[in-house]
Amino acid sequence: AIGTIVGLPARLAEPVTVELRGEVMMTAEQFEQACLKRQAHDGTTFANPRSAAAGTLRAQDRPYVCELTFFGYGALSRPDDTSEQAVRLRELPHSEVMAWVAAQGAQTPAVTDVGGIVATTLERIQERVEQIAARRAELPFGIDGIVIKCDLAADQAQAGFSSRAPRWAIAYKLPATEKITKLLDVEWNVGRSGIIAPRAVLEPVVLDGSTVTYATLHNVADITRRGLMLGDSVVVYKAGDVIPRVEAPVVHLRTGDERPIPIPRVCPLCGDEIDASQERWRCVRGRACRTIASIGYAAGRDQLDIEGLAESRIQQMLDAGLIADFADLFSLTREQVLGLERMGATSTDNLLAAIERAKAQPLSRVFCALGVRGTGRSMSRRIARHFGSMDAIRTADAQAIEAVEGLGPKKAPGVVAELVELADLIDKLVAAGVTMTEPGWRPPAAPGPDTGTGVKADGTSELPLAGMSVVVTGSMSGVLEALTRNQMNELIERAGGKSSSSVSKKTSLLVAGENAGSKRAKAESLGVRIVGAEEFAGLVGPFI
Repeated sequence: AIGTIVGLPARLAEPVTVELRGEVMMTAEQFEQACLKRQAHDGTTFANPRSAAAGTLRAQDRPYVCELTFFGYGALSRPDDTSEQAVRLRELPHSEVMAWVAAQGAQTPAVTDVGGIVATTLERIQERVEQIAARRAELPFGIDGIVIKCDLAADQAQAGFSSRAPRWAIAYKLPATEKITKLLDVEWNVGRSGIIAPRAVLEPVVLDGSTVTYATLHNVADITRRGLMLGDSVVVYKAGDVIPRVEAPVVHLRTGDERPIPIPRVCPLCGDEIDASQERWRCVRGRACRTIASIGYAAGRDQLDIEGLAESRIQQMLDAGLIADFADLFSLTREQVLGLERMGATSTDNLLAAIERAKAQPLSRVFCALGVRGTGRSMSRRIARHFGSMDAIRTADAQAIEAVEGLGPKKAPGVVAELVELADLIDKLVAAGVTMTEPGWRPPAAPGPDTGTGVKADGTSELPLAGMSVVVTGSMSGVLEALTRNQMNELIERAGGKSSSSVSKKTSLLVAGENAGSKRAKAESLGVRIVGAEEFAGLVGPFI
């Protein structure tokens, strides 16, 4: 996209190797022009400047060009670069780094009304925050906060990094932009696990660059607590500047024509009873209420990975009475599948082969396919790694479930109750021959001294990544090239490690592929061991 981004030069002023960090965005004027170009091309417009900028960066063969804007926020030299320029850049105060970036020809916030300053007191910081907040509405681009950084390199080094962000910088979030609009209706939707979720239907209102028509209302208790009524004028904002939410009714604008929001007495999807024992109401039929959604989720790529099982095909099977849940997929016959509309011999054989392969998926994926509330891919892997078998999971009480990392006393009883609810489904999976154990699982060993080579002092062997926190970044190659990031995480955990998405002082190993980027730089600065894809494959070979 070089050449279409204002503020990003084709060449720097000096012949240096450096990483410029910053943000690509669209100004209000650029967004307006981009929408006009897209409308002239296909009659549609972009939703908001953020998605327009992201889509423009990814676009490969778009017949029209949309202009973007770049603002530089910092510069990094390679950690292994010992040249005078690189060393100097690492030692400069942030304010001087930004001046250097501008001197290279890259645009920085200094050209705007909200450029950076160097402050020496909290009072001056607060004053600048108030100045920027006051100018927010007049800026030619949207902002949601202000970043305050340590200026001196020594202070930054002393503060260090947390697992997610530098401790020497903090984001001061400005209040979310709020608008007043009308609450026209409330829709009651049912999720794949039977959860009944209300959604506000709003009179369309433009909020932070996008038109908002719907907003979340959480649950019945939330509606009651806020005292909402149909026809109310309501305050709407974007939580995290992304998700539209209704804050509260504007009571003094009521006319007397407002009406109570009808609360369903039966499931709005199937008409069965509602379990209102918890704050989030649920159809008593649970997953059976939205069978097609729960089956589709179970067959997904990161669960059982049944290729070729589209939602339309699931609906055909349900209509024909061939299945009632995803366990029934494993008892389908060739004749039954061939009898479905638009199913030929080849597609039938391919689908049945995919279903057969799904039987061999590890326990972590089978558990994830169950869709137990409060668990997902990562939590399912932790549960499978902790217990090793479905039998052990099913016989565990709430206290035993609590021992799984990330499951506390609030979630554990719900997991136990839901496993009881899923007993018949699990029994059918067992009868079908679906894998109910986690490959490579070993019972937790008593703590003991480690020699640092994966072998304890008493001579017992450990899994190659036992006790290690491992981060993967960049594109893998060789035997790992075909693995998705989720499959890489599964591989790490099969080999005894804990997968993580961010580098910190607790990280034991970084697997760095091509285009590793900032995670590699951070690992180098923290002294974290770094291996390439081939070396890592050799380390965990038996588990691939």
